[in-house]
Amino acid sequence: HLRHEGPTCSSLSPLLASPSLSPKKESNLFKMDQQAVNKQIKQMVEFIKQEANEKAHEILIKAEEEFNIEKLRLVEQEKVKVKSEYETKHKQIEIKRRIAFSNEVNANRLKVLTSRDEVLTSVKAVVANELGKIGEPSNAAYKDLMLKLTVQGLYQMMEPAVVVRVRQSDSSIANAIIKDAAAQYKSGTGKEVTITVDKEYLPKKDDTVNPCYGGVKLFTPDFMTAIDNSLNGRLDVVLAQKLPDIKIALFGRSATRRHID
Repeated sequence: HLRHEGPTCSSLSPLLASPSLSPKKESNLFKMDQQAVNKQIKQMVEFIKQEANEKAHEILIKAEEEFNIEKLRLVEQEKVKVKSEYETKHKQIEIKRRIAFSNEVNANRLKVLTSRDEVLTSVKAVVANELGKIGEPSNAAYKDLMLKLTVQGLYQMMEPAVVVRVRQSDSSIANAIIKDAAAQYKSGTGKEVTITVDKEYLPKKDDTVNPCYGGVKLFTPDFMTAIDNSLNGRLDVVLAQKLPDIKIALFGRSATRRHID
């Protein structure tokens, strides 16, 4: 076995003999340690400042990016809004323009129709004036026309008793033709008919409200059925039948009409 032995006096003598630090050297050593600490603190402060500046820069960049994104979003939103408002106003203007155009077209069409009606009215007035000449009691051919109109009315009514109404100026002609009219009706149908001249009269030729140009109106005795064979009535029938031909003759064929009756 080996036995451990502690240091000998001879080995410790150099340490014991070493001199201790003087107070001045201790002060200098403290100053060096304090400078090192201050340096480290300064380095830590600089590091913290750098970290803070970098963080602040990152925050600033992020904030700027978010600002730009939000600004872009708002700009796009306003663009959509402005575009929508523009389209709405454009549609409103277009609708107003179409309405104005349609109103103008309708107004012009109405003027054309009014002018055509005036022409047709003037044509009817000219024809009515000629009928007025034909319906003069002094006209030799008028008596024969009254007879034909009466017989035609009898064929249309096919009644055993008929009342004939004429103008007061035509009453003498009516009384003169009823026998011949009844005879022609019997000859054509084999039936008897009793004709009576009504005590009431058709309007005069110069009546301001509804002038009558001649002819006859036939009624059943109860006045429930009537046949208008006055010259006015015949004119209305002819105008209704021939109105398309009259319009073509006066105004020409319509460029937009595809079918001609």
